[in-house]
Amino acid sequence: GESSSENEKEAFDNALKQLTQSIAVTVSSSFQKSVEEKSGKLNENVQEILHSYSTATLKNLHTNKTQASGKIEVFHYIEKSEVEKLFQERLALVGDICNNAKELERAMNYGDALKWYYFGAILLNSVPSQIVLHDNKNLTTEIPLRLNAIISSVKFSLRKERKVSEKERELVFVLSANEKPISNLEFSFWDGTNQVNVTATDGEAAFRLVGASVKFENLDVNIKYSYYEAREEIKEVAELWNVVLKPTFKNTKQVALKVEKPKEEKKKTEEKISDEEQIGIFQLQLNNKDSATVIEQIKNETLALLDLLYRRDENAIKENYRSDDFLQKKILNVLKLNNISFIDFFIPADVNKTFNGWEVRKIKVLNNYPSLSKQTTEYLILDFFDNGKLYDVNFGIMDNLYQTFVEEGKLGNDWGNRQVIVKFMEKYRTTYMCRDMATLDSIFADEAVIIVGREMKKSASKNPYQYSAMNESQPNIQYITYTKTQFLKKQSEVFKKEKDIALAFSTFKINKKNATEGTYGISMRQNYNSTSYADEGYLFLLVDFEQALPQIYVRSWQPQEWSAEALVKLANFRLNK
Repeated sequence: GESSSENEKEAFDNALKQLTQSIAVTVSSSFQKSVEEKSGKLNENVQEILHSYSTATLKNLHTNKTQASGKIEVFHYIEKSEVEKLFQERLALVGDICNNAKELERAMNYGDALKWYYFGAILLNSVPSQIVLHDNKNLTTEIPLRLNAIISSVKFSLRKERKVSEKERELVFVLSANEKPISNLEFSFWDGTNQVNVTATDGEAAFRLVGASVKFENLDVNIKYSYYEAREEIKEVAELWNVVLKPTFKNTKQVALKVEKPKEEKKKTEEKISDEEQIGIFQLQLNNKDSATVIEQIKNETLALLDLLYRRDENAIKENYRSDDFLQKKILNVLKLNNISFIDFFIPADVNKTFNGWEVRKIKVLNNYPSLSKQTTEYLILDFFDNGKLYDVNFGIMDNLYQTFVEEGKLGNDWGNRQVIVKFMEKYRTTYMCRDMATLDSIFADEAVIIVGREMKKSASKNPYQYSAMNESQPNIQYITYTKTQFLKKQSEVFKKEKDIALAFSTFKINKKNATEGTYGISMRQNYNSTSYADEGYLFLLVDFEQALPQIYVRSWQPQEWSAEALVKLANFRLNK
């Protein structure tokens, strides 16, 4: 491929485009089964596929540059024997995505598993090979097999229903697969007017039928696997979406809107269950696991908040919390920006000891995001000072994930540290859902940040660590700083203009550094959805518990990064202690 221009970059790009056209002619026959042909222009579509391979991928590209008559002439060439190597990096990406999907499937996180398997299938159709071996399995057959197996195994069972009004009906479904609760799944249905998207959490999904759909006796639900709105999460998937053939799967299930007879309830084994108390419509039953002496204060404050949220009385909220600007604003944002409503009015919840007080964990609510046509089941986590006074409200992580961290804490004898990390990440997630830019900015400050308490505080300690890239794929520290700055700038703009925002973690891991006491790495894939924008990235945090108060030193953000080798890890850092 060759081109000339007064601008070197223009000449470079045009020569590359011409080279791509030549490669397309060479490999086009291999793409007959995977390319979405338009008017029979196979070569043009293959060229579009090849453009999804970044210039950086063309490591075997040779370039000559000369100058003549005031123009830069660029000549690119690649040996025919090297063409096949162009696709190796794409295959590695598919392998990384499938490994992640398998891990999510094992964790019963079927929603994210389906998404990544499907994205893997699209990427696979951009490789000119019908046999792609990974872990001794052919991915061209294995990915469709896993997608079909997951979809077919999902079972819906109506647990309860409630008539909210003549034109509104609330349903609560139990979702399971192979006798196990599904921790996360997205599905949709047509209510006669709109498509309604629902997210199931920890084996349950709550949603409301509105209008004519309140009279439905059956519901046709479509299990979601094709995440069109999330295609930008992987740049290559977005580029290929309208070029390659996208596979389709039978994903519709008809479920009866009739409550199944409940199984015999298990006998309660927990001790220290408090007496039930009621304010307004709510009955609250607290499991006082850690023998809180201020249980009555906690109970009264919890019931008072639930009643205010249920009545959606903003003036009463302002009056009740007039002496606490932070809490007043937080509660109003939780209510208004997430449109919360309650699923159950009998509420059993745990009271746990925390680093600086108590928490009431797992009050189930239904969040509604109209512009996303999305309803999600969430947990409210209430935080109290030692004296039992409410000081913060956040959205919790999935319960099955929480229980995993509890078990890890028991095995490692460090639940106290892991609990601090879990609560911090719940606060971090709520920062998005309440659009608290000030807190997000503090979390990503250049200084160390103290992470306990309701407000993030900067510490005098700065950069008491050493970062070392372990291979050429990993970023340098300057890149990490740059992406963090860009990340904050973009979020500030999004918070101002988007009608609805939802944030979730598809993976979340806490690792302890064996060689350094009290040092932890938090790694997660963050999935972000808003009215007009979706994003995915890899977040890594370095936390130190050896100070008087736990602190974060490093916040690394790698947008749309999937290469396992390129991800920043705990092993990249050494603390100077």
